[in-house]
Amino acid sequence: VAGPARWEYLPGKPADVWAYSDANAPDAAAQVPGPMLVGRVGDRVTVHLRNALPETTTIHWHGLKVPAAHDGSHVSQKPVMPGETFTYEFTLTDAGTFWFHPHLDSENQIERGLYAPIVVRGGGADDIDIDIEVDAERMFVLDDVKVESTGKLSETITPLDLMVGRLGNVLLVNGRKQPQLSTRAGARERWRLLNAANGTFFNVTLPGHKLRVIAWDGGLLPEPYETDTLVIAPGERYEVLVDLAGGDGDTLTLQTLFYDRGHDLPDFGPRPLLTLELDGAVTGPRPALPTKWGDVKALAVDASTPVRKLLLEEEEAATPADEPRFFINKEAFPDVTPISVGMDDLEIWEVTNDATMDHPFHLHGTFFQVLDQPVLGWKDTVNVPQKGTVRFAVRFDNPGAWMFHCHILEHADRGMMGLLDVKH
Repeated sequence: VAGPARWEYLPGKPADVWAYSDANAPDAAAQVPGPMLVGRVGDRVTVHLRNALPETTTIHWHGLKVPAAHDGSHVSQKPVMPGETFTYEFTLTDAGTFWFHPHLDSENQIERGLYAPIVVRGGGADDIDIDIEVDAERMFVLDDVKVESTGKLSETITPLDLMVGRLGNVLLVNGRKQPQLSTRAGARERWRLLNAANGTFFNVTLPGHKLRVIAWDGGLLPEPYETDTLVIAPGERYEVLVDLAGGDGDTLTLQTLFYDRGHDLPDFGPRPLLTLELDGAVTGPRPALPTKWGDVKALAVDASTPVRKLLLEEEEAATPADEPRFFINKEAFPDVTPISVGMDDLEIWEVTNDATMDHPFHLHGTFFQVLDQPVLGWKDTVNVPQKGTVRFAVRFDNPGAWMFHCHILEHADRGMMGLLDVKH
């Protein structure tokens, strides 16, 4: 059920929000994020949505390869009217970390609290995803909200919010400000990181620790890699392994660092996201890491592979009364020319960002492989840096009408969105 609810972003100061609740559990309260869905590859999923909101909504299954009619986008279904219901049905095809959220008035409905994570595990006992031994597995949904001192959601939307995506003054992990968690020194943990913010980029770091990146949007990588910091653009997901160093009683702080995504946004320095209290220590030898990871084969592109070029542009508001506009190939949604491709066509998409701000690019319906980089893996959302170009290979293996857009929600809602028709 999607409906009005109360949620505390500031302790003791409840805010009026919109949130998902699980109607299978009649006493379950609505929550931000909504209830996490967990399944296995091959599971058949049926979700009955009841709209208890005062406006229309849908559910988009971000990253899941669902039938087009159940994608929840502007072009795949009629809006679910207040008081009405809609049933989504699909089969889980890929292990990984995904999420669901509305695809109508996204900038406001997601900001009000309508989003939730999805975990899809491997489909059998011999699946490599089952063999990663950890002391704990955690889902961290990253977000930010703009709240007043009273705790309520701010109704003030500034020209800067529209230009760069809404910027919150309270950072959230799983709907809470700076939560405190308990763990043990020496523990190996698997963290699933999801950025559900309207426009904020998280540049996460755990001082004194390496983050071993094992998975991207579309599942496990064939070769993990280590990094000190990890930039997560809106809509992206990463999975990392962390070996927690320290002693009994120590406190570790997961932080986000400044990332220059354009338009001279201020550097607030390191900002805390959550704290980990070390209570005791793990004894005995650490389990060995897998010798084999994700089974990802490179798409066979060559000089003959068709290249499709897309140009991202922005136009600042001419007057305070106007709003900025955002374009793909000189067109702004809904006045766009659909791209038409054949089933199983293979293309290279060359996305050039002519704006002075990064734009995370999300493609519905399938995964792609980013070219010109050393890491091979599946993505459905990729950051296109300001004045930069990203090339990715994509095979269109899911028929129907799909969307692609910037996942800074204020940008998508102001034109930076296109249509893709995959013919049977």
